[in-house]
Amino acid sequence: MRIRSLIGCVGLVLAGLCAPTAAHAVSIDVTCAGTETVSYSPGLLLTTQTVRTSVTGSLAACSSSDPGITAGTYREDFSASLSCATLLSGRAGTRIFRWSDGTTSTFAFNRALNNAAGQVTVTFSGSITAGRFTGDTVLEQVVFVTPNPLQCLASPGLTTLGPGPVVLSISQL
Repeated sequence: MRIRSLIGCVGLVLAGLCAPTAAHAVSIDVTCAGTETVSYSPGLLLTTQTVRTSVTGSLAACSSSDPGITAGTYREDFSASLSCATLLSGRAGTRIFRWSDGTTSTFAFNRALNNAAGQVTVTFSGSITAGRFTGDTVLEQVVFVTPNPLQCLASPGLTTLGPGPVVLSISQL
């Protein structure tokens, strides 16, 4: 029976009506470009203090396997002990993407940073743990201009990063 199905599919492939499946093929569910801005209150200084951090993202140019998803937004708010010296450390977290079709996706991530050539590249990698595209793998990158260290010397300190360009990819294996 399996041989008959395989022969039938081979015939359909030759006719262009059936596509063979490759092992571990990647299917892109969403790709987006946008911007991200990070705000710190109070502003970051050289000394560590409890800081309220707000991350706001706008994903305005999305293409998706679902034509209803053309854009998205996200927001992440948290408090942490931070200073200008610890700003570029990695961390884990979650953020929720809100899509233009009214659905949401919860993204659990690990964050890594690279500061080189006058820019900070922030890479978020992880997976969608709830909502639309659950189980998919996510890679998000944001680029900011490296902060001026002189801002860290006196109040108000470093109060914002960005906006910086974002590239987001959500895919299934």
